[in-house]
Amino acid sequence: MSSANKVLIIQTAFLGDAILISSLLEKMRIESPETIIHLLVRKGNESIFQAYPHANLAQVWAYDKKQKWASWRSLQKDLRAEKFDQVFVAQRFFGMGLLSLSIGAKKVIGFDKNPLSWFFTERVTHDWGNGKHETERNTALLTSWLGSKVYKPFLSLAGDNVVPVENYICISPGSVWETKRTPVRVWIDFIKLLPASQPVVLMGAPNEVHLAEEIEKACPQNTIVNEAGKHGLVDAIRIYQHSMMSYVNDSGPMHICSAVDTPTVAVFCSTIPAFGFGPLASWNRIVEVKNLACRPCGDHGKISCPLGHYACGNQITGNQLFKSYEELLAARSK
Repeated sequence: MSSANKVLIIQTAFLGDAILISSLLEKMRIESPETIIHLLVRKGNESIFQAYPHANLAQVWAYDKKQKWASWRSLQKDLRAEKFDQVFVAQRFFGMGLLSLSIGAKKVIGFDKNPLSWFFTERVTHDWGNGKHETERNTALLTSWLGSKVYKPFLSLAGDNVVPVENYICISPGSVWETKRTPVRVWIDFIKLLPASQPVVLMGAPNEVHLAEEIEKACPQNTIVNEAGKHGLVDAIRIYQHSMMSYVNDSGPMHICSAVDTPTVAVFCSTIPAFGFGPLASWNRIVEVKNLACRPCGDHGKISCPLGHYACGNQITGNQLFKSYEELLAARSK
């Protein structure tokens, strides 16, 4: 097995994509512990890796998409000075393909769907839509160097919980995309089935506070702690890490839960697990409406249902979510 002294991984997509790339950090840490790793992510996601506790990750760089080419040029200069042995570009778009080729690395390995892939040292097939998980796809970038063994994403934070309750469940009702959001009424129906004494912590980004407030207002009899919009990424990771279980949509919080190994119930509305972004926690459940001819309606979420009925979300029930709660309690009691 050959050694690479210094490598760069490029993944400047969304929050969940950045979290999942930690599986490559783990693979290198375990299989090539002498390797020094640099990571390039979208600006705003770099704080995630404060929760990666291992020293093999030497530096996290940030690409500011709001400043696009100015940020690109600055990164090109700084990354060229690092003299990388290998660059692994998980991003499949022109800008990051060009950056990977222009910083003087000895090798550039990336996916064949990148428009500049013909110039890479190694082109890797991007296998999509057949059930292969994103962590498997990303691991393929390292296969010729370290083999094909796949590791789970990993984050871990030391320290106490930041919410004043114990044995709570998290609910994250939001998503960037409307057609990935479980309808609020479903969350309300689910919470009303829970014992009144079961603490529920509501989570979400600042632009999702209204969802949490609607849920909280509708459930006055339940024990609800509304933490939506109150925390940065690091404290949010800590809250998920300490939760008894978490309910999420097909969104960033699901991947946080995978990385901290929190029992996870993931609701898939317009998207499907076969795209390769399902939960990876040791205990997990997927809730979805199967056998809809219109599902999936695209590779990503949409701002609205193309057919207007949103059956993939509206046919989810609170009872389905409550069943998974009972299943976890039964598993914990054994």
